Amino acid sequence: MSWFDQVPQFLLALVLLFIPGLAVAVAARLEGLRIFALAPGISVSIVAISAVAAPFLGLSWSLLPVLGTTAVMTGLALAASFLVARKSNKVGARHSGRPQWSVLAVSAVSVILAAVLVSRRLIKAIGQPESFSQTFDNVFHLNAIRYILDTGSGSSLTLNAMTGASSYPAAWHDLVSLLVSVGGGGIPASVNVVNIVVAALVWPLGCIYLAQAIWGNRPAICISAGVLSAAFGAFPISLLDFGVLYPNFLAVALLPLVVGISVEVLGLSPAPIRSRFIGVLVLLAVLPGLSLAHPSAAMAWIAMMTPAAAYVYVRLVARTLASSRGRRRALNLAALVAVLVGTVMVVRLLWNLVRPPAEAAFWPPVETTGQAIGEVIASSAIGRPVGWAVLALTLIGIYVTIRSRRQLWWLGTYAVVGFLFVVVSSFPADQFRMYWTGIWYNDPPRLAALLPLVTIPLASRGAVCIWDLFFKSSVRGMEALQRKRLARPEGAATDRAAVRQVATYSTVAGLLMVLALGAATQRANVRQAQDAMAGSYRLAADSPLVSQDELKLIDRLPNEVPKDAVLVGNPWNGSSLAYALADRKLIQLHILSAVPEGTAALLNGPTPAKDDPATCPAVRKLNIDYILDFGHREVHGRDNGYKGLDNLIASGLATLEDSEGEAKLYKLHLCDS
Repeated sequence: MSWFDQVPQFLLALVLLFIPGLAVAVAARLEGLRIFALAPGISVSIVAISAVAAPFLGLSWSLLPVLGTTAVMTGLALAASFLVARKSNKVGARHSGRPQWSVLAVSAVSVILAAVLVSRRLIKAIGQPESFSQTFDNVFHLNAIRYILDTGSGSSLTLNAMTGASSYPAAWHDLVSLLVSVGGGGIPASVNVVNIVVAALVWPLGCIYLAQAIWGNRPAICISAGVLSAAFGAFPISLLDFGVLYPNFLAVALLPLVVGISVEVLGLSPAPIRSRFIGVLVLLAVLPGLSLAHPSAAMAWIAMMTPAAAYVYVRLVARTLASSRGRRRALNLAALVAVLVGTVMVVRLLWNLVRPPAEAAFWPPVETTGQAIGEVIASSAIGRPVGWAVLALTLIGIYVTIRSRRQLWWLGTYAVVGFLFVVVSSFPADQFRMYWTGIWYNDPPRLAALLPLVTIPLASRGAVCIWDLFFKSSVRGMEALQRKRLARPEGAATDRAAVRQVATYSTVAGLLMVLALGAATQRANVRQAQDAMAGSYRLAADSPLVSQDELKLIDRLPNEVPKDAVLVGNPWNGSSLAYALADRKLIQLHILSAVPEGTAALLNGPTPAKDDPATCPAVRKLNIDYILDFGHREVHGRDNGYKGLDNLIASGLATLEDSEGEAKLYKLHLCDS
């Protein structure tokens, strides 16, 4: 199978990620880049909400609930935009601010450029379309997709029933399961297609939109933000390698667009949205998708927007003190204090609620505080090589921001995310660290993935500063030369040629700057991340999760094991992936799944008798008929036991049905009666 064969799947993934949101965005009369940048956030919300609502409506998970939710949200958006237009006496009239087609064109070029830079690295790292990450968490993620297809439910409230646990954010799994069911592709290939589309299109679009929301619609901002979105190993590549953290990956990819619309709603953008009311509704439309992709991203949004919200609040208090008197001022101040207290209480409550158990947030600090601070500034988090070009542009961006006193609050956002990374990476594993970073499992790579988001706007500002210094000085020289020519009697005849010459120079200079920025940022930092990811996606004789021999045996299971039969195996050695890859269920579908009642003896001993009364009821109820034996080498290279399977085979209660190298399939002869 080649990547060219996946073109229909890529197109379908684009439809799933963009069309529902585009319908709502157009109905809401959003303008310019906002329509396209916000569409994936709205689409993910539609998909995730549809999956939660479908079981309550008696519907199986399919495109039907998605289409219904899209229609409802589009209708609400139309109604809201109609009310806004009516209130401003512009029903049926176009907004006076026409879209800047030159900015849209430059934005499109920027997205395409970023998509090429990101997708080529991901395709090289993944290798073949059907390759899958040979990592611990991928057992859950791939099997969860199969579980959604089997049960007909993609609800975040029920997905984790697969493991015997409570709810789990399912937005990413819902998207992939839709692609599998509608497109007919395999689960691993569909996973890769969705991830590439999210990384190569959704993420750069959001980064460009965020940079525009902060600095304005200059073409240089669009180009630099697009190129810089592909300049970090920490994201998007790292979260497609480490873990793998697919839900977290989708959530972080959505964060720039959520922060961008938040900046506009707060009135901090130099290019404000047409209607603040519509902006608030759009923000409310994208937040469910962000939260149901991964709740930690919603908490990251709160943390990142705190400096901006504080700036707006202080400014509002100052205006209230200056513009009102007496009782009215006291009432206004009391209302503002009440809003502040209520907001702090809600955030404090969420900060404590959206937190995994302490035993799940066990990751230790990995470096000194000095190293962590240096990695924030140098864009080299989690031990990546220094991104020298990004470092220089970031420092210039910080300097220009301070000197111009424009958008100083963004430095607060940068400091907040930097603080969280320094705490998780270097502070002692105590209650202080648990309070601030336990939401992210005290896991440095998760917070490292947020650093590009806050760095890209600053580095873009630095790139524009360099562009202005280089370009404007050169253009002044060109213009002076043209003025001398025009001063001569024959100069008027060369006026058009002069304009064309300046335009040509501008285009060539712009292309050279883009090439220089791309070459300077696509270096060791992203190359190392690509190489690390490639190692975890390679299929070999000694792959940590599923080896070549094991995969060959899995591929034969549909012809050898009845559809309704259940297998027993050691989930730590990758045998549980037979569910995702061959649609044959095991008693444990994830490494950390609960062991079904009555089956513990099969896994850990003592060996049950042929008609053991303590074991046979469970064996018959679950229809356990086979053993899938992939040995004792588990994904982390250790031996996690499960010696009961060896004892069953040694005692003659199982006979060999098929084998491929050391991988074996046994027929279980237990409780035959």
